[in-house]
Amino acid sequence: MSAVAATSAPGARPFLVARGLVKRYPGVLALDHADGAITPGVVLGLLGKNGAGKSTLIKVLAGATAPDEGELLIDDEPVVLHGPHDATKFGLAFVHQELADVPNLTVAENIELGLGYPKVGGMLVNRRALRSKAQEVLSQLDARIDAAAPLASLSIAQRRLVMIARGLAVNARMLVLDEPTASLTDEEISHLHAVVRVLRDRGVAVVYVTHRLNEVFEITDSVAVMRDGRVVFAGPTGSVTREQLIEHITGAAAASTREPWRPPQPEAEREELLRVEDMTLPEVVEHASFSVRAGDILGIAGLVGAGRTELVRLIFGADPHSSGRVFVRGVERRIRGPRDAMAAGIVLLPEDRRNQGTITKFSVRKNITLATLRSFRLRGPLPFPHRGRETGAARDLVERLDIKVADTEHPIRYLSGGNQQKVVLAKWLNVGADVLIFDEPTQGIDVGAKDEFYGLMRDLAAEGKGVVFISSEFSELVQNCNRVLVMREGHLVGELSGEEVSESALLEKCYAA
Repeated sequence: MSAVAATSAPGARPFLVARGLVKRYPGVLALDHADGAITPGVVLGLLGKNGAGKSTLIKVLAGATAPDEGELLIDDEPVVLHGPHDATKFGLAFVHQELADVPNLTVAENIELGLGYPKVGGMLVNRRALRSKAQEVLSQLDARIDAAAPLASLSIAQRRLVMIARGLAVNARMLVLDEPTASLTDEEISHLHAVVRVLRDRGVAVVYVTHRLNEVFEITDSVAVMRDGRVVFAGPTGSVTREQLIEHITGAAAASTREPWRPPQPEAEREELLRVEDMTLPEVVEHASFSVRAGDILGIAGLVGAGRTELVRLIFGADPHSSGRVFVRGVERRIRGPRDAMAAGIVLLPEDRRNQGTITKFSVRKNITLATLRSFRLRGPLPFPHRGRETGAARDLVERLDIKVADTEHPIRYLSGGNQQKVVLAKWLNVGADVLIFDEPTQGIDVGAKDEFYGLMRDLAAEGKGVVFISSEFSELVQNCNRVLVMREGHLVGELSGEEVSESALLEKCYAA
């Protein structure tokens, strides 16, 4: 189905049209004769499961990947994008989920990067003119950001605004925002949505990629859903319901809402697997104490900057703490680094799975067995792994977790976000841990993969494991946790359990003075 008519503003002609785009990778048909169009002054929500073809389509539009078949038309003229520079030349700008910025440069230098810095005497960079030009663009977004500030000093939300400002600096006619609100607070999301509306009203075409369906109905004018490399639905946002969107995305009717998780045994009958006492890193995490029992799915709620990720990294030994004690099954364990945590039966699925949870150049097999290579060693003095045993273990876990991959030798970078997350989980299941910490595990994965991940957490808890679940989406915590801790400004400020757990209660504790 073409998205042309569905995404057009009344009387407006499409700015960009895609016809019959095909892209093949080894064993994967990423785009299967995909059609669509993008129109000025329209916010188009681009939806689909991980692996549906959205990322490949964006890479084609950005000039980062050449299609094997099909064509692109801009202003009714066929174009060939030989690289990102060509995309910029035609007014196409992109703000990727994993920000492609340079933290050690200033805000102004990032905005004007590659556009030609203003010079003095044709040689030296005119810093004053550079900052002035960047500040003017930032002011158009009502972004209270100093153009002279180091980019590394900014929050994620501010860095996204800087990348949007870069789009304005190149006079973008189309701006692609890929999961722009990941890890943002409600206030930051509201500001970003206001910026998107300003751009739309100026006639910029905005492609808004998100897995958060609430955002679709709040900010988009039209939607296009991809599945199996094709556009399978396109239409005005107001013409479709949430349930219909889920059905288009997954290819099946929406699953019924799960009941909140309740451990099968009473708390007194469940063993304490983890106890944390007085965990502290001054000005980051202050005197945090809590416990996790077998069968728990313990949520940790908080606004961005509350210290949730920092707390679990201290427990896992990824960062050093100044004080604090960790007990596993009642025995104190000295955690000096991740190796000690793994030996104690504690593992962490990090928020940044691409850079901290996987080695993208490695195969699925190598990523799954990476943490347990010693157990796969060949007999004899040489420290080499037994390839056959590695492959067998990897295949068993791929089957158990239903990881969508044709071959365990397939590079993990070609997998969807949800399947990459499952590979990280498979790696830790191979370790045999008793306490599994999930930091934003559903960030950037589709509704179907989210439901699968919820089921995996419940299965682990039912097996007697302890699960710690950090999520910025309070609805996830309400749906999946039997207890929830609330953090604010580095402190644990409350705990809710059972029927007490609700979105309103979590919000109240997060914002309480």
